[in-house]
Amino acid sequence: MRKKLYTCLAACCTLAVVSASQAWADEDGSPVYPKWSHPFNRTINGWANLSMQWLYAQPYSQNPYFDPTGQYCAVGQQGPVWYVAPIFAMNPGSYTRTCTIPHDKAILFQVAWVADTWPCPDPNFGPKPGQSLYDFLYTDSGTYMMMMSLNVTLDGKPIHDVLKYHYISDSLNSVKGDLSLQSAFDTCITGAYQPVVTNGYFLMFKPLSPGQHTIVRTATNNMGMTNTFTYYLTVQ
Repeated sequence: MRKKLYTCLAACCTLAVVSASQAWADEDGSPVYPKWSHPFNRTINGWANLSMQWLYAQPYSQNPYFDPTGQYCAVGQQGPVWYVAPIFAMNPGSYTRTCTIPHDKAILFQVAWVADTWPCPDPNFGPKPGQSLYDFLYTDSGTYMMMMSLNVTLDGKPIHDVLKYHYISDSLNSVKGDLSLQSAFDTCITGAYQPVVTNGYFLMFKPLSPGQHTIVRTATNNMGMTNTFTYYLTVQ
């Protein structure tokens, strides 16, 4: 069974400021927290899991994932980290969003991911005898990851090796999905808390300086489909 999970695995994103051209030299000078760091006393993997809880909890009518303009980017935001959702797009092309972000917030950028939830309507979707639910979801989530290339830049400078910022939940987590997302997003949503394994690419950006920033994310899947997502951020 293939669950109906639209996770922007065929999208492209670049964080860019038009005037810059060089790549970030190293992690120390990079705007991105190192992969295994613990910003605000939590792993980036942990923040990724929390971002799934945030995204699943928002109703379809105001969910930042399905928002065509970015007007709902602040819905449900709280704490020291601001979540930037990918853009819902099932066809190749270019898409844009705008968002205003407080200047003191780190930014978790959801580059591409799958949130593999259980249970599902299909009674055959579940662990085999002797297999744990975590192992089942861990394995199944990998069948959705179809990324061939992925590029992200900030202020005109590319982030090196974006594909290395790959995270998989190291244990079962839980999400409570709004039922309005069931048909458009994940048919396995029950409206109650349910187990989930998140598998994807996440970048945690350090707080950006006040002013205008542009995010463009670029990725190509194994079918050769490429999308470009551009985010115009105002940091206040």
